[in-house]
Amino acid sequence: MSGPLCRDASCPPPAFPRGSVLVVALALLSSCAAPVERGPARPGTTLFVGKILTMDEKGTVAGAVLVDNRGQILKVGTESEVRKGLDSQVETIQLAPGQVLMPGFFDPHLHFLPTLVQSVLGTHDLSPCLPPPYALDPSADCKSRSEVLSALASMKLEDTRTVGSDAFVLGMNLDPSRQGFDNAQGCGKGGPSSFMAQPKFYLDACVTQDRPVLILDQSGHLAYVNQKAFEAVCPNHDVKGCKPPASVGEGGGEWTTDEQGNFTGLLRESAAFAPFLAVLQKNLPMALMHSDPVKLAEQGSADIERAIRAMRDAGVTTIADGGLQSVSQINAVKRFTELPGFPLRITGVVVADAAKAASLQPTAPACEPKPGNDCALPKWLGAGGIKIWVDGSTQGCTAKLEAPYHYLEGGHCSGEGEGRADYDSAQAIVDTLSPLWDQGVWRFQLHANGNGANTWALDALSRLQQSKESPHRVLLIHNTVGRPALARRIGDLRKGAGVMDGRPVPALDIQVTHLIGHVAYWGDAFVKMLGEEAASDIDPIAYDRENGIPFSLHSDSMVTPTRPLWYVEQAVTRRTWSYPDFQKSYVLGAKHVATVEEALRAITIEPARHHELDTLLGSIEPGKAADFVVLGANPLDFDPARGGDPSKISQIPVIQTYLNGRATGSPH
Repeated sequence: MSGPLCRDASCPPPAFPRGSVLVVALALLSSCAAPVERGPARPGTTLFVGKILTMDEKGTVAGAVLVDNRGQILKVGTESEVRKGLDSQVETIQLAPGQVLMPGFFDPHLHFLPTLVQSVLGTHDLSPCLPPPYALDPSADCKSRSEVLSALASMKLEDTRTVGSDAFVLGMNLDPSRQGFDNAQGCGKGGPSSFMAQPKFYLDACVTQDRPVLILDQSGHLAYVNQKAFEAVCPNHDVKGCKPPASVGEGGGEWTTDEQGNFTGLLRESAAFAPFLAVLQKNLPMALMHSDPVKLAEQGSADIERAIRAMRDAGVTTIADGGLQSVSQINAVKRFTELPGFPLRITGVVVADAAKAASLQPTAPACEPKPGNDCALPKWLGAGGIKIWVDGSTQGCTAKLEAPYHYLEGGHCSGEGEGRADYDSAQAIVDTLSPLWDQGVWRFQLHANGNGANTWALDALSRLQQSKESPHRVLLIHNTVGRPALARRIGDLRKGAGVMDGRPVPALDIQVTHLIGHVAYWGDAFVKMLGEEAASDIDPIAYDRENGIPFSLHSDSMVTPTRPLWYVEQAVTRRTWSYPDFQKSYVLGAKHVATVEEALRAITIEPARHHELDTLLGSIEPGKAADFVVLGANPLDFDPARGGDPSKISQIPVIQTYLNGRATGSPH
């Protein structure tokens, strides 16, 4: 870390209003943006002095930025330029040597409420270890979770005399694509050879057969349940005569069955596990997320506060919740931003069916700072986007591919063919989106992992744009399995050179965001699932660059941790690791490496553009909000083109974050 920490009374922590669920935890960790020096204070205007990476279109490196009392940037330039005409009593924040000031990091796609729920799971978080450079807690023993059955057996269950035999056992983040399966635990004897074929048998044997069990896959697109869970959701516990509710099929979900028509315990897509979530105990955080999400916000917990602080401590100032499923969830996320001391801004994206059911209209920030307007930019940025899922998860075997999964017989995804889509055709996507598209007021975001799903998404978007030109940006979320022709088509649509059904398509501003953790954490697994050539083209940044496609990097949290400097390192190095022991590491798809500058833009200005917030956020320019992150070193110095070591980028310390020019508290 650059420079000493502030430790004396001259550098007190910021004060938080009373009544916040975040007050105590944030106050304990808050300190000045160490190590900075403050000049004589004058309420209002603040001058930041030091090396400033503005992330503007010219790549300007400035020496000072001036911020007014409502948090709007007034001037950017050299120190002498910005100081000219200033009162000598202006409050000054001087960066230490080696530190840099940047726009606050923006994670353009994650799931906020599930991320908070994940934080309270304890031993029921079954996720495999992260590779050594990204280990959240290097001292933690996660070897017990390196294998599917041992991970299940590691869950510590409450005594049924305390919770009752009908209380669900909930687990999250099981990942058979990375966690091995060798039955070393000795449970599940007599069951099938593959966990994915009959997971309910293994849940009965390795977790419990006395209580209903629901395990969510880390992909977010699969879940696993035991026999008791089916009894809990089936009328009169008649499992053999039970059929999934109509909402399962309508939402693209499936309760899989074996050759005899019996449920296997594998559930595909969130619509399939929604009925099980509905009968969870009402006081479980996962249940609250659906039944009373505002209560989840207001009751808080130390674990939830830590999860929120972790985002701030990673340099994040803005996040986009990429799948709000009800008005109550919108209200809950908005309520979080209203809690005193909350350190993030949030913009929301609403699931299409929820928007139609509630006749919603897009919302924007309640107030935007402009000349003659004395308001500050609020933390709730509104919900102006619509989201649909075209397919599922690449690692979950439910991405819609153009060629069959490549895995050898008996391996993960064996027998899954080309995967599956959540729709039966591109026209079905058009039919779903048309009522909202025709309003002309929403921006649209389509989850599409497989190249087959991306093709359907582009077909649908082309037809929609032919029927009514949209002035808004469209985002392809993940865009994982790439190929050159697909990227060329996106580039053509952006330029107005697209053709669909033999007719031209008016220009459509399509952008993409990549879950770059696919490379670092799943890359080696994808080589086995997709084949080496296709795996080398995941998150195809070279194709984005060649076709002028703006791209960003995201976490999809809870799928991967919200750590933007990790994304930068992963995009620049393209290193992947083999599970479970990480003994094998190599570069996957070297042609797709990003430059450090590209990757930094992908966590600042490009995400702001995706969400049409770039007039307010994403770069340090006059008129925008003063949302900053102070880093202990300059990431550009780690670019291999400058002789730097990009594998050290994730180790750059985050010193402080600012919203509207005011410190949110420091991780140090």
